[in-house]
Amino acid sequence: MRCPYCGEQNSNKAVRCSLCGRRLDKAREQKRERRILLYGVVLILMILAAGFSAMYAVSQSLNSTVEDTTESKKVKIVSTPTPTPTPEATPTEAAPTEAAETTPEATPAASSESTAEPTPEATPEPEKELQIRLLDQAKTDEILAMGYVKAGLSSASATSSLYQPGIDNSPNVLVDGMDYSSWQDGVDGPGIGESITLGFDREYRVRFIVLRLGNWYSDGWTDYYIRNNRPKQMMFNLGGREFTVEFPDEMKEYCIEFSEEINASALQMTIVDVYAGTEYDDTCICEVDTYGY
Repeated sequence: MRCPYCGEQNSNKAVRCSLCGRRLDKAREQKRERRILLYGVVLILMILAAGFSAMYAVSQSLNSTVEDTTESKKVKIVSTPTPTPTPEATPTEAAPTEAAETTPEATPAASSESTAEPTPEATPEPEKELQIRLLDQAKTDEILAMGYVKAGLSSASATSSLYQPGIDNSPNVLVDGMDYSSWQDGVDGPGIGESITLGFDREYRVRFIVLRLGNWYSDGWTDYYIRNNRPKQMMFNLGGREFTVEFPDEMKEYCIEFSEEINASALQMTIVDVYAGTEYDDTCICEVDTYGY
């Protein structure tokens, strides 16, 4: 071992330097500690690299899961693409009327410069048609992993709500996350044409709507899902884009996925058709969650 103080070469087991007499065991211990520290730093870097690789793999897996080509359910889209503006007709020159007699002094000199014809305005491209997929799985975890958040609610209103003492059937319960509560229409008959409007706390770029349709409450003996009406077909208005979706009659959490994000600050839903209940003629909706940026 070389002495770190004077540079004299000593045996590896020497306790003191043969030239300067200083202790070598402490220097040897410090060298060992530095080596251990170096190994520890290298090990930490390897662990971090492995962690980042695992996170990247999980992210890719989640993205591929959300983009899974699940067979779409029956969906009707009645949104009409923005019509292409009709270009304005180029006015034709009016036929010259009988020219009045003019004196040579009053006749303006002909200009040698030709008058340029006005360039017609470019016709704007029509708005791309909205594509919709109806999934019979909510996939809420995957939606959140993609960075989308649930839209906050600032207001909730409905054209009618069923009044029951001690029970809240208003549209406010549509975002409470509870299966025992539901909005129920308050008119005679199945509630065709009744609508709900949910106002968001800000404008969102909406990509998903997750719904639980019908009355999901159960007391252990009675299935209220079958006894009440369930929406079969509903018309949605999201950010001025209208579309109609037809749902299967299953007690499942459905997810509407759009082909592009829609800027919206409110969601309106109107009942178009229902599956009839076995006992009650009230149409129920348990939960509606909207996800966007």
